[in-house]
Amino acid sequence: MTRQNFIPSDDNETKVAALIPLWDLCNHTNGMISTDFNPELSRSECLALTDFKKGEQLFIFYGPRTNAEFFIHNGFIPSGNVYDSYPIKLGISKCDPLKEKRILLLRKLGLENTQEFKLRIGENPIDGKLLAFLRIFNMSQDQLDHWVESNRSGDLEFIECALDVSLEKKSWCFLQTRLKLMLATYQTTLEEDKKLLEENKSSSNTVLAVKMRASEKEIIWNTLNWLEQHVQQ
Repeated sequence: MTRQNFIPSDDNETKVAALIPLWDLCNHTNGMISTDFNPELSRSECLALTDFKKGEQLFIFYGPRTNAEFFIHNGFIPSGNVYDSYPIKLGISKCDPLKEKRILLLRKLGLENTQEFKLRIGENPIDGKLLAFLRIFNMSQDQLDHWVESNRSGDLEFIECALDVSLEKKSWCFLQTRLKLMLATYQTTLEEDKKLLEENKSSSNTVLAVKMRASEKEIIWNTLNWLEQHVQQ
């Protein structure tokens, strides 16, 4: 799987799996995709990411993949991956008496009543869609009525949206609780994982697995720290 790449078929109607010798030996580094297929010459062409010197290793950018995708498809986890994310699935309960109004407001924003979101690494771990879902999930009937009728429902996707303080705090606390429950499913803490990696006594496969779960926990903790700042405001 790590050596298959898709190129246009001879009739240019579909894409077919192909092996690209030499190019597929290149290791990954952060950057941008610099490889494309030239249909006129029927070949793959790769532009250098930087001014490589004679004798230097040639790197390419594998694409904006999460650590989980690198782990599964490439067998390694890159350090400092700015595209890393952690999935979280949220949904409106079938028993929620305000289910219909919540779903109606979600539809206005192009959201489903059950949806998977991504927590991202960095200063802004929560995107607008997740932010809006959390707010709608925690709204009272009066608040739902107001935003269903509003022609500015898109404002719910922005952190600056003027909302009742109690709703904001309720939304943050809900996500905090959910993330802490997710952390509790792991058999080790982030600190224990870091210690295992520092000791460097495990097999290469074990080290890779520990790095994978540690990167997940780092995203969760990064989000919890972000939430803590907003709860205190």
